[in-house]
Amino acid sequence: MFCNFFFPQVYTGRYQNPRALATRVNRVSNPLEALRPGVLVAVNINGYKKVPALGKIIAVDESSFEIEYWKGSWKTEWKLWEVASGNVWTDILPKECILLVNFQLNENNKLVNETYKYLRDTYEKLKES
Repeated sequence: MFCNFFFPQVYTGRYQNPRALATRVNRVSNPLEALRPGVLVAVNINGYKKVPALGKIIAVDESSFEIEYWKGSWKTEWKLWEVASGNVWTDILPKECILLVNFQLNENNKLVNETYKYLRDTYEKLKES
C-alpha cells in the first residue's frame, strides 16, 4: 500500500501579504505580448481629458487594436459604454497609446488599489509632459 503525501511549497523569504501579491502591477519587458481579445487595457488618447480610459480588446493586428470602451471612474464600477443607439462604443487605436495591459477589476468591477495607483501616477506624468 502506497501513501501519497502532499507537501505544499514553502516560502522562506520576507512576509508578503497574499492579497497585495494578487493585485500587484507587474512590469514585463514586452507588455504587448499579452495583447489579445478579451484583455482589459488602459489607454491614453490625445485630446481626451476624461481619465482613466479603459476598454476590452476585441481584435489585434500588426500595429493597432480594436477596443470596446468601458465607462466608469477611479472609484466607481466599470461597465460597457453604450452610446445612445444602444451599441457599444468601439474604436481602432494604435498600439502606442496603451498604458497598461491585462489587468483585472475587483469583484465589484472597480479598479484594484495597485492598478488605481499605477494608472493615477502614469496619467499625472503624462499630463506634466
